[in-house]
Amino acid sequence: MRIRRIMKKYLILVLLVSLAVSISCSDSSSSEDMEIDCSQTDLAVAVVGSTQPSCDLQGTIEVSGSGGNEPYLFSIDGTNFQSSTTFTDVAAGSYTIIISDVNDCTSQVDANLEAAADAITLDLIATNSECGNPTGSVTVMASGGDGNFTYSIDGGDGQSENRFENIANGSHSVSVSDGDGCSATKSVVVLSGVSWMETISPLFDLNCTISGCHNGDDENIPNFLVFANVQSFAGAIKINTRDGTMPRAGSGLTLTEEQIELIACWVDDGAQNN
Repeated sequence: MRIRRIMKKYLILVLLVSLAVSISCSDSSSSEDMEIDCSQTDLAVAVVGSTQPSCDLQGTIEVSGSGGNEPYLFSIDGTNFQSSTTFTDVAAGSYTIIISDVNDCTSQVDANLEAAADAITLDLIATNSECGNPTGSVTVMASGGDGNFTYSIDGGDGQSENRFENIANGSHSVSVSDGDGCSATKSVVVLSGVSWMETISPLFDLNCTISGCHNGDDENIPNFLVFANVQSFAGAIKINTRDGTMPRAGSGLTLTEEQIELIACWVDDGAQNN
């Protein structure tokens, strides 16, 4: 009888320990599944060094990231991101440096790169272009050098006017040279303004995030119900929709040429959650 009582107490103890472990694991899992509140993050970016652009040499800006959750990505134009903390071939002017962490939280810092005495400084203003219809414009404000400027965009012929019309959406490169042979180049993004919420997301709902496709049913297929996944695969989505491999053959789903162009414009805008 004594042995039975001991065994009974032992089994009760084991049961209680197991229950405690189960509760603990459940609580831990719930904590891990909590969404990150980016408004509470300590993610930050700082400018730690720079070199001035001169007549024959573009400048650099060096930054560092802290807080949040690594790995970090950095952008100097709000569209193109890189893992390197150094931006090269940077013209003189004002910039907003953006840092993004693994949770898609962001932070930013302003940076001003002053030009050497003989350098040309550029500031660019772009207006939106309709998707598939080049109606945008880029205006160039140049200073420094000898003041005798010639302007060109995307390697085209030079012109004396500082404004370019009928520019399509996407990334463009603007160059300015002066009478002394000094030059400066700066990139600018002309947006189409295509909206994820109003235009692109409904296309995904009808043609992509459906059963048997990108709706999370298959762990081997990216779940495009999660916007971060859509953003990560944006370049591939643009290519696959244009070459006809998305939606998949045999699915009975198709995209019109206009819809394909809208997706491409949205991707070229930086795949924004707009």
